[in-house]
Amino acid sequence: MTKTRILGLDTGTNSLGWAIVDRDEVSGQYELVDRGDLIFTEGVKIEKGIESSKASERTQHRALRKQYFRRRLRKIEVLRVLTFYHLCPPVSEEELHLWHVKKIYPVENHEFMIWQRTNDNEGKNPYYYRHICLHTKLNLTLMKDRYILGRALYHLSQRRGFLSNRLDQSQDEDDKGTVKTGISSLSKDMNDAGCTYLGDYFYKLYSENGNRVRIRNHYTARNEHYLAEFEAICQVQKLEPELVEALRRAIFFQRPLKSQRKGVGKCTFEPRKPRCADSHPDYEEFRKLCFINNIKIQTSDDDTMRPLNKEERQRINSLFYRVSKANFYFEEIAKLLGGRNNYCYFKDEVQKDFKFNYRMSQSVSGCPTTAQLRNIFGEDWKTGIAETYQHSAKKDGSLKTVDEMADDIWNVLYSFSSKDCLYNFAVNKLQLEEDKAKKFSKIKLSHGFASISLNAIHKILPFLRMGMIYSHAVLFANIPTIVGMDVWNDESKRQHIMTELSDLVFNYDPKNREVEGTIEMCIKDFLLNNYDLPAGAVCRLYHPSMIDTYPDAKANKYGVLQLGSPATNAIRNPMAMRSLHELRHVVNLLLRKGKIDQNTEVHVEYARELNDANKRKAIADRQRELDKLHKKYHDDIITLYKEETGKDINPTQADILKFQLWEEQEHVCLYTGRQIGISKFLGPDPEFDIEHTVPRSVGGDSTQMNMTLCDRRFNRDVKKAMLPSQLPNYQEILPRIEKWKKKYEKLTKDIDHCITHSGMTKEAKDSIIQKRHRLTLEHDYWRNKYSRFTMTEVPEGFSRRQGAGIGLVSKYAGLFLKSLFHDPTDRRRSHVYVVKGTTTAEFRKMWGLQSEYEKKSRDNHVHHCVDAITIACIGKNEYNKMASFYHDEEAFERGECEKPHFDKPWPTFTQDVLGLEKRLIVVHSTQDNMPKHAKKYVRTPRGKFIAKGDCARGSLHLDTYYGAIKHKDDTEPRYVLRRELSSFDSVNDLDIIVDDAVREKIKEAVKGKSGKAFKEALANVYMNKEKDIRIKKVRCYVPSVKRPIDIRHQRDMSRFDYKRQFHVANDGNYMMAIYEGVVKGKLKRDFELVKNIEAASYFKVSQDNESFSSIVPEKSSNGFPLKAVLKIGTHVLLYENTASEIDFSDPVDLTRRLYKVVGLSSAIINNCSYGFITLRFHQEARQAKNLKLTKGVFKNVDNYRGAIILYHTQLKALVEGYDFDINILGEITSKQ
Repeated sequence: MTKTRILGLDTGTNSLGWAIVDRDEVSGQYELVDRGDLIFTEGVKIEKGIESSKASERTQHRALRKQYFRRRLRKIEVLRVLTFYHLCPPVSEEELHLWHVKKIYPVENHEFMIWQRTNDNEGKNPYYYRHICLHTKLNLTLMKDRYILGRALYHLSQRRGFLSNRLDQSQDEDDKGTVKTGISSLSKDMNDAGCTYLGDYFYKLYSENGNRVRIRNHYTARNEHYLAEFEAICQVQKLEPELVEALRRAIFFQRPLKSQRKGVGKCTFEPRKPRCADSHPDYEEFRKLCFINNIKIQTSDDDTMRPLNKEERQRINSLFYRVSKANFYFEEIAKLLGGRNNYCYFKDEVQKDFKFNYRMSQSVSGCPTTAQLRNIFGEDWKTGIAETYQHSAKKDGSLKTVDEMADDIWNVLYSFSSKDCLYNFAVNKLQLEEDKAKKFSKIKLSHGFASISLNAIHKILPFLRMGMIYSHAVLFANIPTIVGMDVWNDESKRQHIMTELSDLVFNYDPKNREVEGTIEMCIKDFLLNNYDLPAGAVCRLYHPSMIDTYPDAKANKYGVLQLGSPATNAIRNPMAMRSLHELRHVVNLLLRKGKIDQNTEVHVEYARELNDANKRKAIADRQRELDKLHKKYHDDIITLYKEETGKDINPTQADILKFQLWEEQEHVCLYTGRQIGISKFLGPDPEFDIEHTVPRSVGGDSTQMNMTLCDRRFNRDVKKAMLPSQLPNYQEILPRIEKWKKKYEKLTKDIDHCITHSGMTKEAKDSIIQKRHRLTLEHDYWRNKYSRFTMTEVPEGFSRRQGAGIGLVSKYAGLFLKSLFHDPTDRRRSHVYVVKGTTTAEFRKMWGLQSEYEKKSRDNHVHHCVDAITIACIGKNEYNKMASFYHDEEAFERGECEKPHFDKPWPTFTQDVLGLEKRLIVVHSTQDNMPKHAKKYVRTPRGKFIAKGDCARGSLHLDTYYGAIKHKDDTEPRYVLRRELSSFDSVNDLDIIVDDAVREKIKEAVKGKSGKAFKEALANVYMNKEKDIRIKKVRCYVPSVKRPIDIRHQRDMSRFDYKRQFHVANDGNYMMAIYEGVVKGKLKRDFELVKNIEAASYFKVSQDNESFSSIVPEKSSNGFPLKAVLKIGTHVLLYENTASEIDFSDPVDLTRRLYKVVGLSSAIINNCSYGFITLRFHQEARQAKNLKLTKGVFKNVDNYRGAIILYHTQLKALVEGYDFDINILGEITSKQ
């Protein structure tokens, strides 16, 4: 065979470029066989540059619906109890059922509606009722007093909030601190006001300030505030225990959190076992021994680096079991073994008596769970538990082992959600004294996971305890299982295995050519030759590099091999999964068409994060500098905090980060300009804390570039989820960050001065390159930190999806492809090869596809295919030629030879590839999720069945509700929205305010003011200054909303028809049906636009009602037959006059005519309804905001138009699915 077929793949987060070439093994020339380009939507949602998970957004909305549902259930249950005990007007079970199932509130129960309403004039206020119930014993023989008590209790159920769980780690520590501080502040305010209970305090606020103070704008505690008030009311009113218990359950019952254990990945060694929690004591020991066994030391008595001896290991063991330090620096180990200032990293220039193979700043993980248990039960904590544990017997009556009892205690700590329950367990089951029981109840565990299971850890630990390093211990770990416990328990046989394999493993040299095979193969051969093992037993041998791989590809019914599903426990990234599924579709179709087979060589490009040696060195140097700086900050914090407060402090990593930000900001809050003292951001209840410049809720990250120290109150009450550029005092902020701008501008000049030339030695050149990389790292830090303050919107790609996402995709794409493309007789001989992204860029430049210093253009989707062709043509021979070419080029720069020439894959390569733009069909794969329905297995008494969901897929409407008003002269209602007064930017914006009197008051207050003065005036606008009535929100007209969707009826019906519905704006249209007919010899068209909400309704009904034959009628209202249906993503081929103009045999003609539908809408013009169709050229890759939308029909002689908008009457096109078909390879076939 003289030719090798090669498939080149350029995988991306939303793209897949592919190319097939044949390489002549004799001449080394390539021939392009086929190529293509597929664009698909990412596995995440991106709006205005803000990226979010589609699943998380759906989950948030579902969680909110569930929250409303749970609150409704709670109120129903409370009303059921109140009705039964005659504490409220009777509400029937039928009314409660309708409210529960159909959300129909009992508005027809007039007595109940009067009871639950408030009326200040009549003294009907729930806070007043709560105040009365707390201080006055009501006469419960009177229905009036019983109803007052019931209303107070019902109000508690409406407000009682959520009880935090000790296991809940979903909240950020910042948020937890804010809540706790708010609760403490409220309790203090209550105490200062002389109020014991919350109801008292809020009633006092209301009676003294009315509506001027927001009562609900407070953080409250469930037990400390609400439960305490409930108990007090019950005690004052002397309620019967049975009633108290029923009310307590109805008001305060809370469903336990759903376990997330099912989402834990599987072990790499034991695929059926879940990964171990990283807080398990056995895993902590495993982690500790892995680290200790890897430490090497060289003293003045040693010639070379050696592992720690038994005595040294024992000396440092206690460092891992400190309650105060879950993590520590390696320097503490070095200091303990070598003595003060007598140790160093073995690569340091300064030589000391004790050298180590770890840097002094290396972070070391301790054993925090075990440390806390040792603090309570003693150093031999497992024995201490066994001596006091009351549940030491199993169900069968046998006694648990010490390890099993210790495991029980860890499970209690890991699973108990209440501190009180944990305390009671410690007292009753562990017989601990009060102080130790309190310590036990305060133990907090991390909730991360290891990469291996507890079962695998138990197998590896015995060998780690022998002092083996991790890679060796893993090789030995499963041998007892392979040979059988009978053999392993035999002392002589076990000793024989250990002796032979130890010599083999410890002395194995992969470079020794006399040894055939890998270490794994050598161990397997030893076991097979010495022991009678069942078939396949040696395949269970562990190996340190084991990863989750894909099973071999299987053939379809026609005998063609096909890739299976890419789903694996190793990937939970929706972006990666989407890309791998699209890769699978393309490769499988190429296989079915016979264009490639199992023997095809596959080249896949990796992401561009792979650094060269100089850059890696620069990064390591930079990290070393930061480690030294952090150690200095650690010492500075201790000194400065002592000087300012007179108190000692043990700085945490978070404290060091705050201190670094403090230094960067020169001790000033960038938002408020306030000076910051060290005690203002360290210690208890800090006034300043870390904030994210670009909030995480809108796409910001958690890098240090996105963090500053900020006034907590400003961050919470003013900045909220805004960008700095959106703040009213933005102009005041800019001067405070000017120093950052000057810093990175100076660094830019310094980088420019780092110039190399051909006359330099390699060492000198490398030194300058490394310096340039170090300066670039620092420059990028300050530039990115500054740009986060100046950006007006979050740009697309801000969260680095084009970096991390592609790397992950490429990595698993390689593993996935290897399941099919390998030697049929030996899977280990793979035909899949990885090409570095930087290498692809170099070859593009050498082959004339890109200029030397030109930035790669991403405005046209064709660049994915260009990369795929380049990748396909990069083989071993090309790598060798590249090395030779660079050598000759350097010689040319020194004047030692002529300018070298780099051979192209074929003579016309550059012209052919650059000419692809005129003939490449870029296919857009757009999923239609609306008709899909979720399926899941459900268990019933009759067995296991598949249940099909009946819910909508997609957003049906926008979230905002609009009000409707209608003045005397209006023929149609106008739609309004309440807005914060602070949201207005200029006087001209005030004209949309509905109320004339309010509008004039505001205009009078801001007359002649603009900018900052305008904003300040808006903050102090009064409707009645004498009564201190401020204007904070106003109703405004929304001119853009003219035909909203009415989604459901209001609970309380208005006397006006137009006010009886909830009005929302449409969030998108699902499809447009085009109808075409002839009237008096002229072609006429109608259209039908189907909104998302209408489509969802159709697909929901259609599951049970087959009478709905189609989502759109077959004929229009004028009797015109259906011509075609357009959806977002539909491909169309445009023509000027007739469809015969399109030449399906000419790819150049098809390329210039192919567009895709990107928008569907409608409008009324001159009392006529028109459909609007927005089209985008299939190769166009720019964002919509950068495209000029042109109107008018397609012309054969048109210049390039990236985007076109047409009336439905102007559309002259063949439509995908009706007039032609297009597959994912870009092959178009006519159906006419």
